[in-house]
Amino acid sequence: MRVVIIGAGPAGLTVAERLRRYRGDTDIVMLASEPGSPYAPPAMADHFLTGRTDTLFWKGKDILDRLGVELCSGVTVCAVRPITKEVVIESADDVGQTAISYDRLVIASGSSLYAPIKGCDPDRVCNFKSLAAASDLVARARRGEVRRAVVVGAGFIGVEVALLLAELGLSVTMLEKADRVMPGVLDAETADIVLGHLQKRGIGVRLETSALAFTGDRQATRVELEKGTVPGQMFVATTGLRPNVQFLRHADMDATGFDIGWGVRVDDHLRTNIQDVYAAGDVAETHDRMTGKRYVHAIFPNAVAQGDVVARNLADTDTLYQGAESMNIMPLRGNWWHHQRQG
Repeated sequence: MRVVIIGAGPAGLTVAERLRRYRGDTDIVMLASEPGSPYAPPAMADHFLTGRTDTLFWKGKDILDRLGVELCSGVTVCAVRPITKEVVIESADDVGQTAISYDRLVIASGSSLYAPIKGCDPDRVCNFKSLAAASDLVARARRGEVRRAVVVGAGFIGVEVALLLAELGLSVTMLEKADRVMPGVLDAETADIVLGHLQKRGIGVRLETSALAFTGDRQATRVELEKGTVPGQMFVATTGLRPNVQFLRHADMDATGFDIGWGVRVDDHLRTNIQDVYAAGDVAETHDRMTGKRYVHAIFPNAVAQGDVVARNLADTDTLYQGAESMNIMPLRGNWWHHQRQG
C-alpha cells in the first residue's frame, strides 16, 4: 500500500510514525512545503529564547530517515485528482508539475495566517506561522533593526509572540478587538490573569481596539484604527488561522468534490467524503468532544491525536475519533499554565 501524506506538521508526522508502527510494510511519501526536518510549532518560542532544538525537532531531525519515509520538500500541492488517485505538485526548481500516485491519501496541509486587514501582506507585515517566517522576525529583533513592535491579535499565538518579543527587549503593544485577551478560549476571570502577566512584562494591551489597515510606503509604519493610529517598526499579525484547502477546490471529479466548510469535513473515522482520503490537524473540521459542534481545532494535542486515529484506520483497524478538545498550555511565571474550556 502506498500512502501519500500532504503536510509535515505534527498531524502528518504522527500519521507517518504510527503507520510505520501499525503496518510496517507501507510505502509512505510525505509532501512538505517547507524545507528541512519536521518541527513542532508550539516549541518555536522556547527555541528562540533558549536555543534548544530537542523540543523543536520533537522526533529528531532524522526521524523521516529512521522511518523510511520518502520526503518531497519545498513543493507546492496544486491539486488532488481522486479519480486517478494522484496528487499534483510543483517544486521550487521550476521543473513543471509532477503527478504522484497514491492508494490512500492523508490531507494534513495545516493552516496559514488569516488576517482580513487591508495592507496585510508578507512584504509589509510579519507572521509567526512558519519556522522560516518566525526566524526572520526574531533575527530582525536581535540585530537591533527594530525597537517597537505591534502585535495585532491577542489570541494564543499573539500572546506567545508578544511575550517572546518582550523577552528580546522590544517595546510591545498588543491590539485586540475583543474585550479580553485569548477570547476564544478564556473566560473573563482567567483572561484577567493572563492580562496581568502581560502587563507585568511591560506589554501594553489595548482591548476593544480594531485594526483597520496597515499603512506605510514599502513597509508598514503604522496601523490605522477606528480612532487614531499606532506607530511601530515591526508589525505582527496573529489574527487567526485559515486551513490550507485551496488546492482541493478544483479537484478533477465528476461529482461535487471535497466537502469543505472552514476546513475539510471528516466523519468519526476522520475520513473525508472522498474514498480513501483522510484529513487530520489544522485542516480537518471535526466535532468538539464537549459540545459536539463542528469546527477546526487547530492545536497541537488534537493534531497528534487525530494523526494516530488516521494511522490506525489506514492500517485497517476500525478506530473512532472521540472528538477534539479546546485546550492548550503556555509558560507563565516560569511554569506551564494550562487551560481547558468547559462546556
